[in-house]
Amino acid sequence: MSILTRYLSFHIIKNILSVLLLLTVVFSIFSVLAELEIVTGAEGIKLIPIFWLIESLLLGYKLIPFAVLIGSVLGLSSLVSTNQLLVMQISGFTARYRRNSILIVGFTLFVITFVLGELVVPFAKKLKAEIQLSIGETRDFTLTDKGFWARNQNIFFKVETLQGKNIVKGIEIYEFDDGMELQSILTADSGTHNGLIWIFEGASVLTFKPKYSVKKYDSLFEKQLTIGPEIMEMVVSEQKDQSIFSLLAYLKLAKTADRITDDLYFNIFQKLSYWIDIFVLLILSHFLVRINLARFSSSKNIISGVCIGFGYFMFGKILNQAGLVFSLSPGLVAFMPSMLLLLVIYIFKMRSN
Repeated sequence: MSILTRYLSFHIIKNILSVLLLLTVVFSIFSVLAELEIVTGAEGIKLIPIFWLIESLLLGYKLIPFAVLIGSVLGLSSLVSTNQLLVMQISGFTARYRRNSILIVGFTLFVITFVLGELVVPFAKKLKAEIQLSIGETRDFTLTDKGFWARNQNIFFKVETLQGKNIVKGIEIYEFDDGMELQSILTADSGTHNGLIWIFEGASVLTFKPKYSVKKYDSLFEKQLTIGPEIMEMVVSEQKDQSIFSLLAYLKLAKTADRITDDLYFNIFQKLSYWIDIFVLLILSHFLVRINLARFSSSKNIISGVCIGFGYFMFGKILNQAGLVFSLSPGLVAFMPSMLLLLVIYIFKMRSN
């Protein structure tokens, strides 16, 4: 690695982290102020600093792509305004050095976001939810009241709550034949999976075929089902908050249980597009500054970067909603913002030529 490449990479990373820190602090203050309105009791006040730390961490992870674009533009603009980039070019700083710098910065940020997204963020989101309950916030139980549904072939499994890894409450199991005629309904107060079979308490079974019967079980009732607790956990979990490894495990499980959904594919693709966009935004920042070298304006570059950044996020949000309304392909919805950024890079490249 050359000295120029190392210097440029370090300068860009420093500016990206500075912008990220500033954005995170500003946005986290608004989040904490909103949380203070619902705090009840002295114990809730004591938890606010911890909540602020967790919220800052989660916001920082979300804001990294935006900080990459603004920080890179800011860093490159400062080099141009002080003629350092001009001196580098005179010293033999070619496109190869720029490319190497993009790879170094991109890989560094990829490692940071990978560690945060795969190890820290899932744990932090669970901890944040627990703190929000502790400081007085009421969780929305709408989905829980309606229950969670899982299906494997002709068996439909419904639970009201998932209390532990292998414990469920409020159980209803509907079994159908191949003609989708209802065969039986099992209800139970609770159920535990011992690794092989389900053990239900307070169970009753209503059988329709081959003979109508109703039977209640005062003792424990055992039943082997193809739907295990891991499938219920997959249904209940917010997949967008899971690591890529968990999502791929869910995909394998969903294929086995015949429960593949577009949401699962979308969350996997969105994880991948998040990392791809880091490199794309770095490339975009270099073209954005280079195209304005003839009539350089640091403020113009930064404003352009901010506008492109907000446009990128707004387009992604709108496209997500459009994907739900019009049932668009998960891959198209997840990768379209990246494709749009590549189109902007191509336009800048053509103008610079």
